[in-house]
Amino acid sequence: MLRIRECLSECVDVIVDVIGGVMERYHIPYISSCINQRVCRGLIAYLNNDVAGVGVYYSVNSSPKNVGVIYYVAVKVNYRGLGVGKSLIASMEELLQLSNTHIYLATTRYDNKVVRGILSKLGYSEMELKSLGQLSEVVRKLTCGYDDDLLYIKFQNAIPEIIKSSELEFLTIPSNLNLINKLWRSICYDVWLSRR
Repeated sequence: MLRIRECLSECVDVIVDVIGGVMERYHIPYISSCINQRVCRGLIAYLNNDVAGVGVYYSVNSSPKNVGVIYYVAVKVNYRGLGVGKSLIASMEELLQLSNTHIYLATTRYDNKVVRGILSKLGYSEMELKSLGQLSEVVRKLTCGYDDDLLYIKFQNAIPEIIKSSELEFLTIPSNLNLINKLWRSICYDVWLSRR
């Protein structure tokens, strides 16, 4: 039986352990910092009481719409193909809805076919980050997605085929840019700087 639990800093060790086991270890300082600063929230998926996977997400109080970022999803190798990743993302969406967040963003690489497939099945629209023009840098800062090629976007209750990148233009409003720059500095740039 699959069970998902939300947590904050009390579960950072479990999340870091799973992500460090299935992804490149350079991700760990970003995750730890984001959770410990209480920007990010974590999810742990249990299958038959064993940790099967984890997720990390956050919400940005931009105006006039809040934006949720699906930051990390990692599933242990022996639990892949069982719907754990899909359940983690769906749970993040549900929790984001509770905080009045109805726009969800995720970034990934071209070669991550598993995540791309899951996001597509969940109704996300795929866009190349470089196709966003000036908005590309804003989205990269918002998601800390500098290693990624693709943006996945989903508006709650929207038909995926009609979503356009122009619907994210509100992120370039000066107050939103200021908010995004502060977020980027705290969970992305400062972490990168401390590792140099």
